[in-house]
Amino acid sequence: MVAFSKILGLSLFAIPAWAGNYKEPYRPQFHFSPAKNWINDPAGLVHHNGMYHMYFQYNPGGIEWGNMSWGHATSDDLTHWEEQPVALLARGYPESASEMFFTGSAVADVHNTSGFAVEDKTPLVAIYTSSYPIAQTLPSGKKVREEQQSQSIAYSLDDGMTWTTYDAGNPVIHNPPAPYEKQYKNFRDPFVFWHDQTRKWILVTALAEIHKLVLWSSDNLKDWQVESEFGPFNAVGGVWECPNLFPLAVDDDESNMKWVMVLGLNPGGPPGTVGSGTQFFIGSFDGKIFIPDDESVHPGNQTSNWMDWGPDYYAAASFNGLEDSDRTVIGWMNNWQYATKIPANPWHGAMAAPRHLSLKTIDEKTTLIQQPHENLRAIESNGSMLSSWKTFSEGEKGLGSVGKTMDIELEFISSDAKEFGIVLQATPDWKQQTRVGYNFANKEIFVDRTESGDTSFDKTFASVYHAPLTPNSQGVVRLRILVDWSSVEVFGGEGETTLTAQIFPSRNATFAQLFSIGGSTKNVELGIHKVSSVWN
Repeated sequence: MVAFSKILGLSLFAIPAWAGNYKEPYRPQFHFSPAKNWINDPAGLVHHNGMYHMYFQYNPGGIEWGNMSWGHATSDDLTHWEEQPVALLARGYPESASEMFFTGSAVADVHNTSGFAVEDKTPLVAIYTSSYPIAQTLPSGKKVREEQQSQSIAYSLDDGMTWTTYDAGNPVIHNPPAPYEKQYKNFRDPFVFWHDQTRKWILVTALAEIHKLVLWSSDNLKDWQVESEFGPFNAVGGVWECPNLFPLAVDDDESNMKWVMVLGLNPGGPPGTVGSGTQFFIGSFDGKIFIPDDESVHPGNQTSNWMDWGPDYYAAASFNGLEDSDRTVIGWMNNWQYATKIPANPWHGAMAAPRHLSLKTIDEKTTLIQQPHENLRAIESNGSMLSSWKTFSEGEKGLGSVGKTMDIELEFISSDAKEFGIVLQATPDWKQQTRVGYNFANKEIFVDRTESGDTSFDKTFASVYHAPLTPNSQGVVRLRILVDWSSVEVFGGEGETTLTAQIFPSRNATFAQLFSIGGSTKNVELGIHKVSSVWN
């Protein structure tokens, strides 16, 4: 009998009591970051028995990428996270890893299709990419080559706290399908979900280098068959990674369901950015084939649907275990262009704020809508700054020291101004500042981080980023801006446009001001809501 391997969160890898108090320079106050060490893609997001589980790519041994394991954090409200012991620890760590646990996903197998249940305890099943640095024969008897990537599973019988790898059968998807066998070094990132209509598990994997996704089906999470392929389409820079596929109702009409395919690519992100990006496709899925609605979808089409137009939103993953109407995603708030160089310490990397997704018809087009999850409101203080101006004349208006953690709501109508916006995270002498605003002629949101603080670690970091946004039918522009110690996330309009960027300002960069350039701006409404730290 082949033994199963128990991967335990050992106390050796539990979170140290000091945890740095989460007050180090640049430490996010309401975005998740680990107490220490490297973090990248979210993985295995699942809601089960009232608890949100977020697993993530994690290096237990250092501040740079390596020893890829599944870190773990839990929350009952998507804002306060408790970091748990490492869930899946790189095999062979700390000496030399013989198997690393790359990005994947997790589900609650409520019908016990996998057969892993014991005494009616619902198994959680994770499917992940096994990355093998060395050629070897596995406990299952299967042979893998040096640098091979395959898909494996593990299960948990204690609600996601400890995991057992399925060594008797892993990897459950050994090689890429024909005719793509040569892609075995870049075959990864399985996203799994239950498809009610066909009563099957569906899996999406990436053949990263050839910009192609493969869709699979299974009755038991162990035996998989190929159903179809997708791609290459639209943006095809770098590699394709981290696919997700899920249904959403259009305009809250459950009789009109569409499917959304999300995938990361690196490099080759949105125009004006360098490095990573996330694009999406809206279409139909019948349990076998995903067909995008847009007839203009083709390789190299740079008018892609970008999930976020900023430089720092990647590997977006959605939670399994929630209703379709509560589709919630979390992305890695970083960029492979400079992820290893950012000046954060003793951790490297953070997650973007959880976002609620929906589909709305805007200008006769089905549009992906993203908004900060409503639970954010629960950690906002009562002391809000509310101001309005019927006419905001050309020039600036100081708002004083407003702090470093905010949820800002700003709306306005152009009169004859060229630009209107808000300066954030500014030092008293204004030498450091981040500008967030709107260009009326170009109909674009912008975030200017050229003077945002420390930009020295990467020559591309000090840049201005743009995102398209058309005013609504009344000519109103609405911006919602989440500001943390080292980030800004901008949601434009109803949430049809988002732009996320890291910043690294000084501790005393707490000042803000409004600006109107080239003329006056009408009907300005400003609300600044302070957000409490979730760590202290």
